[in-house]
Amino acid sequence: MKEHKYIKAGETLYESILDNGLKVYYLPKTDYNRTYGLFTTNFGSLDTSFIARGESQMSTFPEGIAHFLEHKLFEKEDGDVMYKFGALGAQTNAFTSFSKTSYLFSTRENSYSCVELLLDFVQIPYFTKENVEKEQGIIQQEIQMYQDDSDWRLFAGLLANMYPDTPLAADIAGTPETINAITAEELYRNYETFYHPSNMSLFLTGPFDVEKMDAFVKANQSKKTFAKNEAIKRAVVPVTQPKVDETIKLEVAMPKMALGMRGDDALPEDSKALMTYKVAIHLLLDLIFGRTSNRFEALYNEGMIDDSFGFSFDLDKRFHFVTITADTKNPKKLSQALQEAIKSYKIDNDFNEEHLDLLKKEMLGEYYSSLNSLEYMANQFSSERYGDYNFFDLPEIIASLNLETISQAADQFIGQMKIVEYTVLPK
Repeated sequence: MKEHKYIKAGETLYESILDNGLKVYYLPKTDYNRTYGLFTTNFGSLDTSFIARGESQMSTFPEGIAHFLEHKLFEKEDGDVMYKFGALGAQTNAFTSFSKTSYLFSTRENSYSCVELLLDFVQIPYFTKENVEKEQGIIQQEIQMYQDDSDWRLFAGLLANMYPDTPLAADIAGTPETINAITAEELYRNYETFYHPSNMSLFLTGPFDVEKMDAFVKANQSKKTFAKNEAIKRAVVPVTQPKVDETIKLEVAMPKMALGMRGDDALPEDSKALMTYKVAIHLLLDLIFGRTSNRFEALYNEGMIDDSFGFSFDLDKRFHFVTITADTKNPKKLSQALQEAIKSYKIDNDFNEEHLDLLKKEMLGEYYSSLNSLEYMANQFSSERYGDYNFFDLPEIIASLNLETISQAADQFIGQMKIVEYTVLPK
């Protein structure tokens, strides 16, 4: 077992790689009374085309199958796993993203039993024709619920136009048509490919003894038989041209604008450089559009934006993009102002060292505050992990950034980006 000390974060993380390839991370928190576990597979909504385990040809599966599989793993022949966690005094849930699916529990008692239940229910699938058909109706209702959410329609529409004819254009939950096409046999083929321990990680944090918990996890895994580890061959996400700007009409009180900036630049291969790039673009957006910027104040005072204004930078090794959204009376004028601002960021009054120092202190303050949440740390560790660098390296990365490194990242991104607008207008 390896010990990783993160001095700036004030945390010690233990890493254990099991014989079956499972990576297990332990973050002991002796002063807490709750244990949190997160079991993650590198399998998300983008993974619809791949060579299934034991096969030689590329296969394409229905959109939404990763999310569907997440739902189905909770249902076993002897009942719903959620009730079993409840009987142990624990809460459980799961979620699917573009590239990952995670299963979790949180408990104040019976922590070892909860770890065992988490490992067992995820690693013992039970799919039948009957329970698949039952789930199809449930997920179709979930899809319809999202279709009635104007903010979700705004984001989904923008993403579909930024990445047309790719898995990124599809809803993570799929469509009623693709959900109806899923079979138990296809679920097993996906499960056997992506739920091998070598493609998964377990993160545990709480007031447990690390050596004892490690022995417990290893004993659980030693009782199970897994296929030989094989590298997963995924299809490359195709590069397509974004669609022209689009407007739709829904039942909304005020127009909603979404501005997408698709990064088409080559991402760094080095783990530290990749994480630095992500934080640098995030800080660039904060400098130019954040609530401490003159632009935010001016746009707010003009009535161009309100508290709904927000932005984010999403990065995966297969994609990266900026989204800016707002409820606004003049979406076209706001979009033009935002585009001009990011393209001319170097002459912006807010792009200065004093402002950057303020934002770095603010970012570090939020980071250290987040270390009080076991759930947040586990989820961020799972999503913010790039090779040897992870969530606990963030203080080092933040401290290393200056205007020059941010400018280098900005020029790389802006020089290749493709811009898409998506607008929701009132009916």
